[in-house]
Amino acid sequence: MHRSYNSYNPVASKLLQKRWDENRFDKHRRHVDIARPEIDSSPPVTFMHLHLKLKKLQLEEERLATIERDNRILLEKMSNTMRTKGQLDNKNDVVFKSLSRGRREREMLRIAKENMNMLKRIHNKKPAISTEKLDKDWKQTLKLMDNISAFPEDWYKKEKSQSNPSFKYKKPLSKISSSRQEKSDEPATDSNDYDNDDFEDEDK
Repeated sequence: MHRSYNSYNPVASKLLQKRWDENRFDKHRRHVDIARPEIDSSPPVTFMHLHLKLKKLQLEEERLATIERDNRILLEKMSNTMRTKGQLDNKNDVVFKSLSRGRREREMLRIAKENMNMLKRIHNKKPAISTEKLDKDWKQTLKLMDNISAFPEDWYKKEKSQSNPSFKYKKPLSKISSSRQEKSDEPATDSNDYDNDDFEDEDK
């Protein structure tokens, strides 16, 4: 069923008003379609040279090509060396010479000669202190100490041996040396008799 066009405003011809309204609406829709936004919300423009760096790729390819070439040359040299004896003579017969070697050798000889002379002088030097004189003075000192002392030299050892029978009594060095000299002068006797005699003399 045909419906007549009803306009918002009173008009003389509804058909003409309908056509005019449709043309005005179509023009409005075209203006809306071609209207540009006030704010640009689209992504920025991408440049190809920023994402794909051709110069860097070229340098990387050249570096890899150089490495591949060096590896191939090295492999050929290694295979050639393994097949043959090689062309490299690694023998080095060069003798390194020092400019100051002669001077250092002469200095070492001089030092060794001086050391030998010093050693000879030390061996030939007569001692300034006589051990025999020191021994004689020490014996004289022991004798004087024995004369001026109120008690025997080994009185504490005797008391300790009497209080503790397990204590092993030892003779003083002065009496041991004198007894050895007397023993060397006298004929050999039994060791047990000698020790008993010594103890008897010391007790007296």
